[in-house]
Amino acid sequence: MTWREDAAEIIADPTRDLPKDMPLAERTKIVDAARPFWVGCSWPRKAWQAARRDYLVNFGYRPRTKAQVEREAAALPLFDGEL
Repeated sequence: MTWREDAAEIIADPTRDLPKDMPLAERTKIVDAARPFWVGCSWPRKAWQAARRDYLVNFGYRPRTKAQVEREAAALPLFDGEL
């Protein structure tokens, strides 16, 4: 299992039963509160940020990092079918 898959599982636990119409700001706070201790390291932090972005994009989050086409091509299907 990769750091990104671990991060996706950590995000999935507290967000599993959230209503789909929950505001993005509240959803982001819940995801950020679930952040594990290992995120202080370089590569795990990048993996966490990628998994967080992959999850929140499904609910209207607009990242400032990559163009939409690049982001869709790079995203792992970690949250497909779980929403």
